[in-house]
Amino acid sequence: MKVDTTLNSPFTGNKSVVVEMVGKIETRICMDTGFTTNSEYKIGSEKIVEFEATTARLIKELRYEDTELGQYWYPTTVMFVHGIIYPEGNLKEWNWVYAPVVKLTEEEKENYPVPGKSGEYYETRVAVDLSEKYAYDDFRGVCQRLGLAKEVVNG
Repeated sequence: MKVDTTLNSPFTGNKSVVVEMVGKIETRICMDTGFTTNSEYKIGSEKIVEFEATTARLIKELRYEDTELGQYWYPTTVMFVHGIIYPEGNLKEWNWVYAPVVKLTEEEKENYPVPGKSGEYYETRVAVDLSEKYAYDDFRGVCQRLGLAKEVVNG
């Protein structure tokens, strides 16, 4: 996997876009805004129809058309071992949310059975009840919470 961090953001103009090649697919994420795209998100493509058919309304509403690149950008949703980052709200007022993954006690497990597997229970859950909200323009802040980004000090 090849990683490049020298591209300018179409949102801020800053050199904050991380580019990765995974096989033949190029992915980009703007670390200033949290918007992401990949080479399959071509404007007018069938992949867009497929992607948006299973995507949350807010993510579709916040879609950004990058005519220079010929692709759409969307707010990212990322799941990690320790938590999940996702956008929440509506088109006029939305936030980034960090919800931690917590280990379930033996008593709690009984509330989280694995579908189709009698007697098996999940070990963890996404604790939306413990979620933390970050401003829509503070994607770096939510990444810092997960230890994914370092604070950048200008000057």
